[in-house]
Parts: sequence; C-alpha cells; structure tokens
Amino acid sequence: MKKPFAPFLTIIAAWTSVLPRAWAAAHGDWDGRPGTWQKYNNPKTPDRYAFNHMNGTGPFRLDRWDQQAKEVTLVRHDAYWRAPAGLGRVVIRSVPEFTTRRLQLQQGDADLVVAAPNQQTQLRGLPGTVIQDNLPQIAVQTLQFNYKINTEANPDAGSGRLDGAGVPPDFFADIHVRRAFAYAFDYAGNLSGAYAGKGVIPHGPIVQGLLGFDSTVPVYTTNRDKAIAEFKEAAGGKVWDTGFKFTIPFTAGNTARQTGAQIVKDTIQALNPKFQIDSRPVQSSSLIQLLRSHKGTVYFLGWFADYPDPHDFAQPFLAANGYFPQRGSYRNPEADRLVDEAVSTADPAKRKAVYRQLSMIAYNDVPYLFLVQPVTYFTMRSWVHGWYYNPIFPGQYFYTISKR
Repeated sequence: MKKPFAPFLTIIAAWTSVLPRAWAAAHGDWDGRPGTWQKYNNPKTPDRYAFNHMNGTGPFRLDRWDQQAKEVTLVRHDAYWRAPAGLGRVVIRSVPEFTTRRLQLQQGDADLVVAAPNQQTQLRGLPGTVIQDNLPQIAVQTLQFNYKINTEANPDAGSGRLDGAGVPPDFFADIHVRRAFAYAFDYAGNLSGAYAGKGVIPHGPIVQGLLGFDSTVPVYTTNRDKAIAEFKEAAGGKVWDTGFKFTIPFTAGNTARQTGAQIVKDTIQALNPKFQIDSRPVQSSSLIQLLRSHKGTVYFLGWFADYPDPHDFAQPFLAANGYFPQRGSYRNPEADRLVDEAVSTADPAKRKAVYRQLSMIAYNDVPYLFLVQPVTYFTMRSWVHGWYYNPIFPGQYFYTISKR
C-alpha cells in the first residue's frame, strides 16, 4: 500500500467469497494481476458471469435460483473439505406478507423467519418456537435529505416549485429546512412504534461498538418551538408563509419505515396547515431507481457494517464519493479531508478524535437524521440447533445448523 489504511486487517479477517482465478479470468473477471484490478473493481453485479454461475468450495452448492419467485435452493456439498454440513437442503424464500411467514413458521413449513421489531409480539409464544432476542447490530437507520431533487416528471415533488403545491429542487439544501425536520421528528415515538422500544438513539454516524463512538456528541430532540423557528427562517420566510407539498417513498412491506413516514407527516403537518406530506410504498428496486435518478425527496435508509471499522460508516455517509452523498448530493470538503485523515491514521486515539470531528460535522450539517441503532431478533422452530449470531455476517451461517 502507498499509505496506511487503518481497516486493512479488519477487512482481511472479514468474510468473503473466493473464486478460482483461472475460471474467473476465463469468464471475463479479474485475472489476479496487480496492474488490472481497477478495471474490474465494483462492476455492475448482473454483468458478471459469477452473478448467476457458481464455482466455490463451500459446504453447499446452488441447486436452483428462481429469480421470479425470489427463491434460492442449496444442497449439501458432500465433498466439502471439512465435514459435510448437517443440513442436506436449504431453501431461502422471500415471503413479503408477514401473516404468511407467521403461518408457515407455526405449521412447521418454515424453520426460521425474519420479521420487523414491531411484529415480535405476534410471534412470541407460538408453540414449538424459540426467539433469539436483543441481538446487537452494527447498523443505523436514518432519514436522508435529497439536496438536489430531480423534479422533472416527478410527482413526489409536486409542482417542483415553492408554491404550496410542491417543493423546488433545492428545498432540502436549505439548512433551516433540515433543522426544522430534525427538531420536529418524534424520535421516542419512532423508537417505540417502529422498533418496539428496542435500540438506542445514535450519536451520529459512528455507532456503538465501533472505535470513535462518542456519547458526548449531541443529538437532536423533539422541540416544536425550535422547529417552527427554523421553518420561519427557511427561504427568507417563504417556506412558512407559502407552505409546501411532497411525497415520501418508502420500502413496501417495511413497517418500521412506514411508521417513520407517518411520523414525519403527522409532526410536520401539525406545525402549519400549509405543510402537506404524503407517503407511498415502493418496491426496493424502485427505491434504488429513485436514488439513482435523484427523484426521491427524503428517504428512510439503513446502513449495515460491511466490516467493523468506523471508516465503513464515515465514508458512505460523509465523503463526497460515499454511497449516500452521491445520491443525496451532500458535500462538505472538510468532511472529505477528515475521512481521508482518519482512514490513513494508524493510532487509534488519534483516529477516535478525528471521528468525533466528523460526527460533529454530521450534527451541524444535518444531511441525515440518525434515528436508531437497532437490535434484531430471529424466530425459529425449537428443532433448529447450532444456530448462532454474528453481527458482521450477512444472512445465516447454515453450515453449523442442524435439525433434530
């Protein structure tokens, strides 16, 4: 490496998928040469041969992937270099309707289900089931502002002007608007209603469990008077006098985000009858398209750690080339400089100090509302054995699981 990269060992020790070099190169992927890796870095996933072709050495083989039905079937790889897995077959199925998932679990047609925090009460006490609860997550759920809304043919932005019937492209570029939303939001109500009271209010992008987390970083709290004062400052008073109207798209089936959207609507509209907010459910693929086309107004989005290092939160949230700033058009050159400084610093104490500065920038600029660092849970049949939780591993680790 040309300079220090603090998360290097953490990334090397993390999970990954390994493919045979010759096979990958034969199908248009990286050939392993140092001088060519940038050409293949971060390609569009469907364009890769490995997107729907398997050639690994893991404990399971891909038997079937029904992209239409959103169902994957794995079968045991008996020649696995360790001992064969305990499960002969694994079916991973997308079932959007919670009542269907609950019924399948109750009848024994499903061994393990994932559900929203506020659905746990409907799963508790089912005969023959176990809930693994209060599992910490290195994650954060946010409300994100789009600084440059693409208003062309965009019904979510209404008229596309500040005329009481829409919002202009730069509506959320006004810091007074963002602060108003920050003070209006009901954080306690969101935590109890969307997350069943489980989780904590984050102190910025660096969450608990990571180097750089600092509980002294201030947070926004609900304050109606401050919200009104900020709205009266926005656009020289025109926002308060004229009003606005827009729609919040949220992920269909995500009850936590639906609850959050309703809270935004209720708290903002209660301040001024000229403020109008609607919400609508969209499929995940459609939400991604809204992000890429910059047509969303505000978004409820989460970030889960790829590896347990603060750079994996500071960079995607605050750097100009980060995942969220590229889509919401947030820019702060000082944040860019500090992100680079922190990731290039080996001394943990010095890194921690820099990440506090970044958390303060996030607080002062308000590009996002950091709503909750959630906990999670999984509900499974009591015949499931060998299951364990790893907050940095996505999905389930099927190799250790058996049924008896």
